[in-house]
Amino acid sequence: MSFLTPEAIAFAITLPVVVIFYLLKRRRVERLVSSTVLWDRFLNETQASSPFQKLRHNWLLIIQLILLALAVFALTRPYFAGKMEGGRFIVTILDVSASMQATDVSPSRLSQAKAALSKVIDSMFDNDRMVVLLAGAVTEVRQSPTSSKSALRSVLGQVRATDSPTRLLDAIKLAKNLTRNRAKAEVHLFSDGASPDLDEFELQDLNLSYHRVGEGGDNLGIVSLEVRPHPELSGEQSIFTTVANSSTKPIASEVSLFFNERFVGSRSVSVGATNTASLVFVANDRTNGVFRLLLKNEDALAVDNTATALSLARRDTRVLLVTKGNQLLERAFRSVPKLDLAVTANLSDLLPPVDFVVLDDVVPSVWPSGNVFAIHTQSTNWFWPNGSIEGPPIVDWKSNHPLLRYVNFDNIQIVKSLTAKLPTWLTPLVESPSAPLVAAGENDGQRVIWIGFNPLDSTWPLRVSFPIFIANAAAWLKPAPLTSILVGEPFHVRLSNTETPVNIQLPDGSTRETKTTASGELVFGDTEQQGVYIASFGTSTLRFCVNLLDREESRISSREVLQMGEYGMVEASVPVSADKEAWRWFAMLCLGFVLFEWWFYHRRTV
Repeated sequence: MSFLTPEAIAFAITLPVVVIFYLLKRRRVERLVSSTVLWDRFLNETQASSPFQKLRHNWLLIIQLILLALAVFALTRPYFAGKMEGGRFIVTILDVSASMQATDVSPSRLSQAKAALSKVIDSMFDNDRMVVLLAGAVTEVRQSPTSSKSALRSVLGQVRATDSPTRLLDAIKLAKNLTRNRAKAEVHLFSDGASPDLDEFELQDLNLSYHRVGEGGDNLGIVSLEVRPHPELSGEQSIFTTVANSSTKPIASEVSLFFNERFVGSRSVSVGATNTASLVFVANDRTNGVFRLLLKNEDALAVDNTATALSLARRDTRVLLVTKGNQLLERAFRSVPKLDLAVTANLSDLLPPVDFVVLDDVVPSVWPSGNVFAIHTQSTNWFWPNGSIEGPPIVDWKSNHPLLRYVNFDNIQIVKSLTAKLPTWLTPLVESPSAPLVAAGENDGQRVIWIGFNPLDSTWPLRVSFPIFIANAAAWLKPAPLTSILVGEPFHVRLSNTETPVNIQLPDGSTRETKTTASGELVFGDTEQQGVYIASFGTSTLRFCVNLLDREESRISSREVLQMGEYGMVEASVPVSADKEAWRWFAMLCLGFVLFEWWFYHRRTV
């Protein structure tokens, strides 16, 4: 048996105090006697008023001393440790993702997990050590190896759930590295198991115990939100959203849209079991602001009932085309909506304000410093000319790149193309066996598209993929400003060309101070809260939105089994055998003696 609060034994000093009080206690009992001779017997009892006397046998005193001793013993919180051995190295992984905010158990899943972890802390021996990992969108080592239970309880009390999706893979990999080659290593995972990345991990010899928290329940959540210009109505905006139902029964709710806290409209939606429903709102707000979507549904998870999206006033893309008269290329650019095209035969030193420049088979004396679309030409700052190749066949293209979305190069013939050894920042997108044909990349903030051949020397302009490529290029060279990211992702944007101090206000009102890189790029990673962030630098401000929008996280049914890799499987375990505190039994015995003492006293005095 051991004690959690052995310092409480100091209360044992009250035992002699009870004896002293008992010695000083006056006992006056009325007696009827027939002769004064009998008074001698009862006069002796008056000696109890003297502090120095012989202690007589008295059951009430014994009962009171036993009662007080039991109370003191209960305060020391004795416990039994069972059959567990000391010297263990324990790694605990506490899930702090958004789904742990679910209230299907009272008061929440995280509170239930913290209570279970607290029992494991109580079960530690003096030579045990524990590491505490927090798993959300990223893994955080909250407590390095320690044997201090007070330090572990302090850390546990400060843990709060984030709005991020569940990502347990990195935490489990880190736990495996920490426990490698340790004889008495244990890994305890406290989670609802709602992580989609565990199939990438092979369990092998990891001693993992899965402590399942939560049960499940009905939940309706917003899983997508996007603001786009209306395709037909000028000045109007379309707000697209998708609502997912993760329960096994249909759920109806009202969806409301606000713009800068002004009510725009609402829709009623009914979503079938384990299904989704899409809604489209139309708003005529042309100014900068924030659209906020609210799902008025009281379910077990509240964090996925709201989402925000930033609306920015958009202008047409301004493009300068420098060409010797390529009509097919000019028509392709003019077919791109929201694009203001200027055409010239020569590039002057003084460029008009444009978003990017297209160089069609021309070599300017001074290359533009902004984004460039270079066709059948090259800058010696990128790579040196290296001859040409006749009739290069197309053998591969990266269809997953944004520039080649919906673009196909089947059966396209090319007469000739430049050959080049590309710098590392240029990525080949279309390749022949001996040379890249199309490449793209970014160098110190400048985006570049390079085509090694003249489209007029190929059959490409006759295919529908050519104007699609031009439209993709216009969107890639003038990207929309980054206004929305997912919880846990870093936000990055170029603010200036020099290092600048930045103050960022988080959705909860707290602030963070940071600064841009030497090249003026802001990278901010503390995005574990959902909502609107405001970055202030100099006299300017920048807003961006952070949302959950994760269907797996909205599926709040607690997993009973975790699938690890192709063959591994971990079932939820029963609560671990923690130390069994015995103070409650001593407190109950104490209460029993109190009742017995009351009965015994009144029995004597009746």
